[in-house]
Amino acid sequence: MIELQILVVEDNELQRKTLYGQLSGWGHQVFACESLAEARALSEEHAFDLVLLDMKLPDGDGLDYLEEQKAERPDVHTVIMTAYADVPTAVAALKKGAYDYLPKPFDGEHLGKIVRHLEENAELSQRIHSLTRLTTDAADDVWRLGDMIVKTESMRQIFEKAQRVAESGDTTVLILGESGTGKGLLAKAIHRLSPRAAKPFVDINCSAIPEQLMESEIFGYEKGAFTDAKNRKIGLLEAADGGTVFLDEIGDMGLNLQGKVLKVIEEKEFRRLGSARTTRVNIRVIAATNRNLEERIQEGKFREDLFYRLSVVPITLPPLRDRRDCIMPLCRHYLKIFSKKIGRSASDFAPDASTLLERYSWPGNIRELCNVVERSVILCTGDTISVDDLGLPGAPAAAGAPAQQAAWVPMSLADGEKKLITSVLDSVNGNRSKAADILKIHRTTLYKKIAEYGLEQSEV
Repeated sequence: MIELQILVVEDNELQRKTLYGQLSGWGHQVFACESLAEARALSEEHAFDLVLLDMKLPDGDGLDYLEEQKAERPDVHTVIMTAYADVPTAVAALKKGAYDYLPKPFDGEHLGKIVRHLEENAELSQRIHSLTRLTTDAADDVWRLGDMIVKTESMRQIFEKAQRVAESGDTTVLILGESGTGKGLLAKAIHRLSPRAAKPFVDINCSAIPEQLMESEIFGYEKGAFTDAKNRKIGLLEAADGGTVFLDEIGDMGLNLQGKVLKVIEEKEFRRLGSARTTRVNIRVIAATNRNLEERIQEGKFREDLFYRLSVVPITLPPLRDRRDCIMPLCRHYLKIFSKKIGRSASDFAPDASTLLERYSWPGNIRELCNVVERSVILCTGDTISVDDLGLPGAPAAAGAPAQQAAWVPMSLADGEKKLITSVLDSVNGNRSKAADILKIHRTTLYKKIAEYGLEQSEV
């Protein structure tokens, strides 16, 4: 679901709070005010998708504000609300550019239809916007597709290929590449650019789910199908009906299950465990792997017929070390994200830090780069990320260090973990809840680590 930015302009406190609660409950970002003056101020700060506007307000007429907004922001959708529910008023509002008319007392079903229609429009606009985002940035010639950022001609061609296959809606895609190269991001981009964008994207990691559980997870089961099957369960394929199934690390899937997945791709139907009835699904399959499937076929560990069925359109993502022009655009992209998320002022990398980032081999590819940038933002104490903040192999030693240590002094995993936890706790003044959130670990786990490393601090 697309999150809309909605403004409620209503002077009746009860009605304002009711609308705020209902719209927020539907997952949207809602702002509320009681006057036109406040509405004008909020409109200068936010690009609203929907404005729910009362007709009679303490400092003016809603129709006047409607005319102002249509002149300044013709793309905003304004719905007029009034207790004076008569035809002439509705006609006047629509003539002045209102998107719809909502009489009081409010009809929740009517409001829901308005919001759902705008969600669908926003979803379509996002798809169109994503398609047009494949253009160069005048500043640094960076190419973008969804959440992916590149700066090489070969990757631009991959983006164009992904766009073309996305438009088909049904073609099976096989994405190949080392771990961390962005296979999952590309799969999501293909889904979002496709006619299936409004339907589910179901990610199934074939290496993370134990083989004995995989079949029941994918296909679901009927009550009594096995000892613990106390109720019917819908499988992941059925949950994805109408959308896209992403089979990540499919090279690790067992042979028995490979045959059943092949049948789903070919016939778009399957049976839940314990069921005699066939269930049909309308899905697109995108698969990915970091393994060499042709070698797996020779070893008897992967079905050749499934390989050919998956690789209707194969796309290979090169490792980050083979597209070094992408490194700094990616680093700056994640720097903005994590600086905002963590609440730091870091806005750039020092020249020697940039040089080290560009020269590093990145064995973990984009996933490793993302983690390095997040760690450096946490450790950074100023506006610029330094070499020391990166914590990468190959970093020069600090001034005054012995010459034999100038290349890089390795740090144990425990020492690195201790240093990171200490830095995060210092940055949040010892607030363990905030620290656990930043570190993406459970608070109980943080307590254990604090005790393990002797980092006892008083919580703020």
